[in-house]
Amino acid sequence: MDKREEKMELVRTAADYTGRLIEGINEAVDLFHEGMEGKALDLVIQIIDGLKWTMEAITVTLDVQEEAIDISEINDAFNAMSEALENVDYVLIADVLEYEILPKVEEWNQKLFITAGEES
Repeated sequence: MDKREEKMELVRTAADYTGRLIEGINEAVDLFHEGMEGKALDLVIQIIDGLKWTMEAITVTLDVQEEAIDISEINDAFNAMSEALENVDYVLIADVLEYEILPKVEEWNQKLFITAGEES
């Protein structure tokens, strides 16, 4: 397998993974809204790890992406999330996840699937 094929396989994996990440973000938001902060925070830790992996995968595959993904667009959301976590502000954590991070991950998911689909 050459480097391009390896990167395309990573794009396909990242496309599938971002779909699961979207589900996890929605679940965490629902848990926060239901007052189940402990379970929601456990998910947030997994979401942050998942976002980190996804951003690394996106960075490594930039040269094969049909529509380049700019991961820096999520920096403001990360800063807001960090502040909300420091202040133990569950409403803000849920809002940042739902209104700032989720739309970006959905956009990444679409662009990754476009790239994966073009090569299929």
